[in-house]
Amino acid sequence: MRTGSVIPGIGDVEHATPEQILAHPDFAEARRVFVSEHAKVYEAGVFPAKFGADAGRVTTLAIIVCQHANYDPADRATWPTLSQLKETVARFGFASPRLIDSFVARLVQTNYLELRQQPGDSRVRLLFPTERLLAWDREWKAAHYAPLDVLYPDPGFEPARQRDLAFQAAHARSAVAAFDAIIAMMWSNLEIIVFLSSTSALIILLALSEMGGSDPASRIRGSDLIHLAPRFAVSGSHVRNILTVAQERNFLVRSGPRNTYIHLTPHWVAAFDRFIAGSLAQSDLTYRLALRHQAKQAAAAA
Repeated sequence: MRTGSVIPGIGDVEHATPEQILAHPDFAEARRVFVSEHAKVYEAGVFPAKFGADAGRVTTLAIIVCQHANYDPADRATWPTLSQLKETVARFGFASPRLIDSFVARLVQTNYLELRQQPGDSRVRLLFPTERLLAWDREWKAAHYAPLDVLYPDPGFEPARQRDLAFQAAHARSAVAAFDAIIAMMWSNLEIIVFLSSTSALIILLALSEMGGSDPASRIRGSDLIHLAPRFAVSGSHVRNILTVAQERNFLVRSGPRNTYIHLTPHWVAAFDRFIAGSLAQSDLTYRLALRHQAKQAAAAA
């Protein structure tokens, strides 16, 4: 039984809440799928522009796709300019204007993004995602809906999991209405903000969890994580720094001779489970908004 949210300008939207997701008997399996599917889209060579993933870059990519889908040449307020992108990303609080400038430049260099002139105003450059970026966006969306499909297989999330183009466009057009709810969810998890902001930190800790790192009896060493550095486009020293910060925040402890072994604490498990549940709840919300948008389009065309 879903409850939901009230979205300004839209009204009640029924969707699963974080509390309902956490209490679901299949949450452990959904968590496993969440980690495995997100690892695929954040791996080096897959994440756009050959960067490591962090909340600032992920947010920037999502907003580029949303602004492109909502572009109306006749409405200046919808023009997907660099300044419009910076203003919207700033609302999320994870990326500086300088980071966005360098990321956008790299996206253009690597054929994920095109700069085009606004018809009738040659001074304005618009940001248009290429099919290469749109294809990654479909994979990223599918990674969000695979764990939800574990929890709620009937009727499931088939359009997102099938990488449906019409659903992608509808999702991008309607997700803007949920931005405030998404921002609130992310910043309600203050304990993990530093890991969202640091390149690949979240997915590295989640990968450690899936390796059995939350089991006090595990015998995982820091050296056992060295393979995660090239996998997620970071250095070995960066992985060590992530572990240090995690230990400082009571997310990780060391044990054994010379503190050889590392373990994720119950405190970490609870914090990241809350984040995963919140993320899935927002994905369910934007899915419902996309379906509602498609229904309105179909009714208008009838």
